[in-house]
Amino acid sequence: MTAENKHLSLTQKYSTWGDKLLQHADVLNSIQQHKTFKPITVQLSPVEACSSGCPFCSVADRPLKSYLPFAKIKRVLEDFRNLGAKSVEITGGGEPLVYRDRETKQDINDIVEYAYSLGLQIGIITNSLTLGKIKKENFDKIQWIRISLIKLDEGFDPEDYDFCRFPQERMGLSYIIYEGELGTGTRLNRPYRPTDAETIRRIAKVLDLNPEIKFVRIAGNCLIKGNNAAIREKFKDVIDEIDHFNKIFIKDIGNDDSPFDDGCYVGMVRPYVAPHPEGTGEYYVYTCTSHVLNKKNYDLDYALCSVDNILETWAKLNSNFAKKGYPYEVKKNQGQGWCDSCNYCYYKFNNKLLHTVAQDMPDKNFA
Repeated sequence: MTAENKHLSLTQKYSTWGDKLLQHADVLNSIQQHKTFKPITVQLSPVEACSSGCPFCSVADRPLKSYLPFAKIKRVLEDFRNLGAKSVEITGGGEPLVYRDRETKQDINDIVEYAYSLGLQIGIITNSLTLGKIKKENFDKIQWIRISLIKLDEGFDPEDYDFCRFPQERMGLSYIIYEGELGTGTRLNRPYRPTDAETIRRIAKVLDLNPEIKFVRIAGNCLIKGNNAAIREKFKDVIDEIDHFNKIFIKDIGNDDSPFDDGCYVGMVRPYVAPHPEGTGEYYVYTCTSHVLNKKNYDLDYALCSVDNILETWAKLNSNFAKKGYPYEVKKNQGQGWCDSCNYCYYKFNNKLLHTVAQDMPDKNFA
């Protein structure tokens, strides 16, 4: 396999882009035949506190003290499961492994156990050096974990990672290339080391020490438009030379970090649960994770509803789609002209595929 084909193959296998929607023919058929969207995956940010202060953080200005009480997490998971959701991605915002309900003292394990009891598949995105906060008896309840390697830029060594015997065949790694200056201050007043060839070698060392890990996904700075294409050009040869495992790939989106102009639907199949931008204690369901790139914080313009009225809102949004041809709008755009409404979008291909099913195949049976 050529290096180019390797990158494309790993992108398809380990990303959430475009083609993976074809695995959910039931959801696509529901859109086409019944004008009804069903959620596939719920992205849940249960806490905004974080043990890192990445200089490229996409939500650096978020309300750091916010967390979603466990009782409301249960309600969110129940409501989306009743709507048809198959999985939950426990993510950030902050670092989900530090989640703790201040009143009830329930933690990440309680979220995992309750989601599992509902029959949801579970994935976790974390930047932790260790998975010690997850009880070993909960390992089998988790389908996958993806760990950011940001700690390598904070002075830690590959040998410092302790995955606590979590099955590595269900584990992936990620890394964002940082090209700022050494010594740049961050929220936690830590200097972050800029990426170079030695960084890639250190990433490869993590794989060498943990040979069953499935992949390492490398991406550019999402706060800089077009950066993925730039870092791909700059680092691809270095990665291919050092990657003896054929497991490292660069997120393959080229310059396509703008919206699909004709429609946005991803919020109906991949909603994002996160707090009010001012930390009022309220939590909302947002259209996607990309919207934070506009302000490095959550934005109520992109909120679909409060977590307290998910079922009613989904009924209303599906009714809108049946009557108007679009489920929701942002900034009164009537479901069109998304390039004017959003500066960034990492779900362009998802939306293009969903648009084709929703708008361009009305007389064909997708299933």
